Amino acid sequence: MELVRRKECRSEIAAGCSRTNARPPKRASLFAALALLLGTAVVGTAMAATPSPGQPSAAKAPTSKQLEQQAQLVAALQMSEISWHKGGFNEIMMLDAKVQNTGKRDVKDIKVVCDHASESGSKVASNAATIYGPFPAGKSKLIHEFDMGVVHDQTKGTSCSIVDATAATKRWRRAAP
Repeated sequence: MELVRRKECRSEIAAGCSRTNARPPKRASLFAALALLLGTAVVGTAMAATPSPGQPSAAKAPTSKQLEQQAQLVAALQMSEISWHKGGFNEIMMLDAKVQNTGKRDVKDIKVVCDHASESGSKVASNAATIYGPFPAGKSKLIHEFDMGVVHDQTKGTSCSIVDATAATKRWRRAAP
């Protein structure tokens, strides 16, 4: 039987002795040590791979030509016939609009931003959402009851605009009836 040194009386007693309530010494398991080491390595690697807010990311900044093409895509998109109502327990902005692509390129996945104003004209909130899908060149598309998210309860007026779009890499065609 293994002997354990007691702190109180500085004598050696048998480990696991019921008379003296001595417990056997605890030993760290090899498995626990390896798990701790592996966990530390994984967390350290993840933190090193994530850029800090002040540091630039590894992605390259877009060139001036790419920025110009992006601006042309967005400029060719117009929203008209904009209206909205509250839905979903009277808290969700449901957008209805007509989006027209007057450009020469098909686009997809447009980002819409709606700024909300109170009765006094002060900006009270803003919602942004992406409408996924194709917007073919030279065509218009009706958007019906698109969920823009929670709307501020003091909203009395809204202005919406398209702020971003992605160039489509393929041409969409309507299916034959």
